[in-house]
Amino acid sequence: MDENYYCTSNVSVSIRNVLDGIRPLMQKGNGLLLLNAILMCVVVGIGTYASRYCRHPLIGILFLGATTLFLPIISSVAASVTSTELLMRTTFGSHDSPVYCTQYGHLFLIFVWAGIVVVIGVNASVVVAGDAREGRNIAPPIALTGTAVWTTYLTISTLADLYRDKTSNIRFIEQCNVANVTVFGQLFLIMYAKLLLKYSAFYKAQRSFAHGRSPRLVAGYMAQLNQLGESNDSPTDEQRDDERVVLLPPPLLVMGEDNEEVGKKPHGYRFKCFPVQGDRLVTMDRVWQLLDMDNMLQRSAGQPKYLCFSFALFKLLRCRFAKYTISGPSLMKVQKFFRDSLIQGAGAGYERVFEVVAEELSFIHDYYYSSLPIYYSHHRLVIFSIILSFYSIGYCLYLMIIYTVLVAKGFHHSQIYCSDNCINDRFEYDFVGRYSDVVPIYLVAGLLVLAETREILFYICSNWTKVSLIYHYVNQPSWQRSPLVQKCASVVFKYCSSKLVNNCYDKMKQCSILDIRRREIPLLPSCLQHLHVREKVRVPCAVKAAIFEAVNRKCLVREQEGSLMHVRPPSSPISGYSSAKVIDDGKCPAYTILAWHIATTIFEILHRQPLDPECQHKITATHLSRYCAYLVACCPELLPDDDEWCKDLYDSTKKDAARVLSVTQGASCPELIELLSAQSNHELLKDGASLGKQLLDSDIGWEPLAHFWSEMILYVAPSENLEAHAEAIARGGELITLLWALLSHAGIVGRLELDDNGAATTSDDGRV
Repeated sequence: MDENYYCTSNVSVSIRNVLDGIRPLMQKGNGLLLLNAILMCVVVGIGTYASRYCRHPLIGILFLGATTLFLPIISSVAASVTSTELLMRTTFGSHDSPVYCTQYGHLFLIFVWAGIVVVIGVNASVVVAGDAREGRNIAPPIALTGTAVWTTYLTISTLADLYRDKTSNIRFIEQCNVANVTVFGQLFLIMYAKLLLKYSAFYKAQRSFAHGRSPRLVAGYMAQLNQLGESNDSPTDEQRDDERVVLLPPPLLVMGEDNEEVGKKPHGYRFKCFPVQGDRLVTMDRVWQLLDMDNMLQRSAGQPKYLCFSFALFKLLRCRFAKYTISGPSLMKVQKFFRDSLIQGAGAGYERVFEVVAEELSFIHDYYYSSLPIYYSHHRLVIFSIILSFYSIGYCLYLMIIYTVLVAKGFHHSQIYCSDNCINDRFEYDFVGRYSDVVPIYLVAGLLVLAETREILFYICSNWTKVSLIYHYVNQPSWQRSPLVQKCASVVFKYCSSKLVNNCYDKMKQCSILDIRRREIPLLPSCLQHLHVREKVRVPCAVKAAIFEAVNRKCLVREQEGSLMHVRPPSSPISGYSSAKVIDDGKCPAYTILAWHIATTIFEILHRQPLDPECQHKITATHLSRYCAYLVACCPELLPDDDEWCKDLYDSTKKDAARVLSVTQGASCPELIELLSAQSNHELLKDGASLGKQLLDSDIGWEPLAHFWSEMILYVAPSENLEAHAEAIARGGELITLLWALLSHAGIVGRLELDDNGAATTSDDGRV
């Protein structure tokens, strides 16, 4: 056919008719692209700013959906573009036709989007290098590598097909003048560099005695300390220096295990040369002695030596999660130092002990539920990761700025570009919107910038970096003599806060069976108001102080000198009434908690005066009462009783209480007690009302109740359910988990329970 035939056939109308036919397919692909971009934004956004929600089932479904849909989406889009191109060429003739249509600009942005999503997936994937017995060893996902390879293949094959047609290549570059091979080259460089870095960090950390093999080595090291005998006790003895008493900690491992020769033994790893000679291995006693003499670091916020103590305790806690048994004099020295320095020593206070244990649990959270700690297996991995993150941020900003400038100059990217040389008509075709390809690019590029920024902040502000800094400071005498290094280290500890990247154990949830403090949610239907029953509040200082005093009292009680300690049942707030009576009658701690919770709530109704002289005790009693009720309702696996039984007990009691309270609006305290006693079907409500009546008749203040609840939370804290505490740490932490770790380090490993004859028996929680 000659050219005049094309010019007289009104090809432009035919082009539009063909494109109208493929509109549904293109709209479906565009919708899937936008949906997947939004899913990735939700997942990574939550992972960046609220990592405690990463293990929520809904977040897991969103992440699985985003990763599962990715390959079908990118494959179907590439196939549709190829088939559409073939359809247009078949319809409008050969390459010498005056009509030309292409969608390579659309395909270019699709592949850029796909590459950025793969990089986001690499960042979001969690890799953990743990001991085999910890059960949390997570290798880099092979599927992610396959996704990267498949995306690379689709991109290269499509670009290769583009460059086979020189005419198409020229027109493509004219339309997308910012699209060139270097864009994809840089993207593939970032993608595979991150994959290679993650694989390298994982295998390096897995073989490291400071990371993957740490629990096995720490257990062996503590056994070696036991073998030294009493002749080497000096690090934990009290050494008097004129008028002050200096407590030196035991030589717990901090860092530097990979710098020493380690050998395999029948019961784990051991240092070949022990006691370790040289300065390459940094232990807690060295850190303590050096930083005690460093006035500048002593004035730093957070006290670096206590941060190292948290890190050493974190390594001991990993041994417990890996089920390695540590006992003997070495463990008892650690427990003695913990009590003497943080609980009973001069200057000890609840702020310090809570901070030390919270930092320890934040190390556990970071190691088990994020990928960043594995890079600390070698300092070069951290440096390379930071450089790569900056490069990724620069690449994304480059793309966003370029497209912003082009849009501002009037450049409109369209999914299909057509030209009819016969009538000098050039037109563009969009199926969702004029910027339907550019918007997903902005979304994923901005998301990657946020994720990379979060990683950089982690490296700069995290406690892992601070501990590494202390390790090098202790190991480098030149650093210790340099005022500049001392000043820089002081600035890091003072101004680089870890609150952005570490978990906070300063929150506690509140539940109540009687719901006297429930607040209505505006605009929420009345039928849904009952769902708002879990209030989350900051742990008051009065609560921390009361628990600290209770721990002090418990630490002073031993079965015999030198033995491990156990928590006794809480003392009754009512004179002449045993708090263990409900347990004596065959009731469990959860039953006791709910009964006394109802009694405390009734007592609170009577004492609603805003200016209560015992305000601090009231805050302690009411907050701990509602928190213990929350544990029974929502976290029964953290309590000594069967979790299913606890949930059924709470639910049945709650329903019965709601039925009774529905007819007692505005009732006085005595009337409420009478109604609960007379109209309740549940025995627990009657027992709680009876205890509440005794509280009112005894005319006691809030102080005995505050003591009771602070002792009750300590009584239920020891637990053998390690997985339940690991899940609580993954959710962001619970106050009872912090107390569980605190009691363990203080040597309190179980409860004193009463048997059927009323005799006291111990319930051991296992040893670290």
